[in-house]
Amino acid sequence: MTKKNMMVVAHRIAGRIVKEVGNYSIALGLALKEVWRQVKTYNKKRFGWEAIYSAASRLTTPKKSYSTSNVGGVPEWIIRKNLTTEETYAVLNTYPDVTFKKETEKAVLVDFHTDFGHVTMWCPKSVLVA
Repeated sequence: MTKKNMMVVAHRIAGRIVKEVGNYSIALGLALKEVWRQVKTYNKKRFGWEAIYSAASRLTTPKKSYSTSNVGGVPEWIIRKNLTTEETYAVLNTYPDVTFKKETEKAVLVDFHTDFGHVTMWCPKSVLVA
């Protein structure tokens, strides 16, 4: 993709997100970063309207922020990172009994006994809440 095409696409994306950002130069900077990210990651040669729409929505949608809550000393973000969607739902939406099955120098094997069954995962000791 040529630099001219990248600028054209970036201006199209910036035109779509300028209302949410409030300033066209900031919107253009964000759009250029997004276009460059997609060119480098996906080796894109051209952008269609679908890519422009998805890039604009990606830039204007706020990212998920994880809460600082924990379950039995295990932070929520590590549960979301290491477990599947169903297991995460079971651990976070019930009141599980938490036991530590095994322990190594740097990690512990955590067992969550939920209403849906047992869910086990390894958790680094460095992230455990005291």
